[in-house]
Amino acid sequence: MFIRPHKPTPEPHTRHSLRDLGYQIDPDDGQVRSINTNEPFTFTEDPASKKANIELYNTLIHPASRAVQDIMIDTLHMEPIAVPDAGQPHCFIYATPGALSGDKLVVLVVGNGTFGSVWAWNVLLKQGIHHGSVIDYVQDCEQRGLGVLVLNPNMNIVAPDGVAESYNSYVGRGTEIKGSETADEHVGYVWSHILRDSPVRSIAFVAYNTSGSAVIDLLKYDYARFVEKTACVAFIDSTHSLFDLGSGSIAWLELGAQHWETSVNGNPTSVDRVGCPVVAVDNTTETREMTPSLCRNGVVEYVTECVERGPVPGAIEFGDGQNNAANFVQLLDDLSESDSEGADGIPDRLSNVTMNQTFEVKED
Repeated sequence: MFIRPHKPTPEPHTRHSLRDLGYQIDPDDGQVRSINTNEPFTFTEDPASKKANIELYNTLIHPASRAVQDIMIDTLHMEPIAVPDAGQPHCFIYATPGALSGDKLVVLVVGNGTFGSVWAWNVLLKQGIHHGSVIDYVQDCEQRGLGVLVLNPNMNIVAPDGVAESYNSYVGRGTEIKGSETADEHVGYVWSHILRDSPVRSIAFVAYNTSGSAVIDLLKYDYARFVEKTACVAFIDSTHSLFDLGSGSIAWLELGAQHWETSVNGNPTSVDRVGCPVVAVDNTTETREMTPSLCRNGVVEYVTECVERGPVPGAIEFGDGQNNAANFVQLLDDLSESDSEGADGIPDRLSNVTMNQTFEVKED
């Protein structure tokens, strides 16, 4: 006998602020603290009930994330930009003042599930905004004179009250956001409608976890325009792969990307998979989601250097992967002259690349 799966009936949705729930983000240390006791949140607030602790955690993650967005707007003076626009169901991305009209821009893209302002919910609640959110990345980049754009890839639907929500955590009816139906489509929409034709001449992407695949799609399907404007990609514990990439794209990753990856012994483990240099992040916290915080200094230093340099020199010449082996080798030789530790030929992990692969370019 066929048994129809049970689908929970959504309860009336009431939105509470973090303060409504008895918590606040401490302005001094950035931790989520109880208003009554001033103690930081722990996962064992109720020692007698694991279920109650889980329910409290799930109740706090969205209000805490919205509190981070309030800080981005009220304290960092970031501008919320409606995507696709305010006249229809939309989500917001956030830009520092003048970010989209300047020369140099860092684009922050979080991974699966969370709000655009948060690397990981568990780290946000347990360790605070300096480890669990993008706040410190934004401030560090601004201090270096770089504009910052924070994407919001997981806000894919709008609830009946007009607030953007995620498929991962919202139960109830919702209206899909055009161009942001999925996380990958959100990143693609922002690229093609906001970034690609903007005055910005040098862009760095910081892509965490699943968002690495979305950035790879930009390289894969819009190679020429992507490499003309993009200085680098900093992957953090990314889930991207090289499947179906043309040789031009793989060559660009070797020169225009680095991957910060969690390691408990200091050794990178997946050079072949990611196609770009790997930086091992020594993470002894037993919380893999701490990686964006642990590698922040290295990532910010890397993207700063890259956007100052501009897009990878000569990348367009080995372009779509069609018979461009000579150009690629020559470019590596040129770079090695000014880098004592640079390559003097095609790296070993690219030795099996066929330089006559092709790929499609998606037009609007």
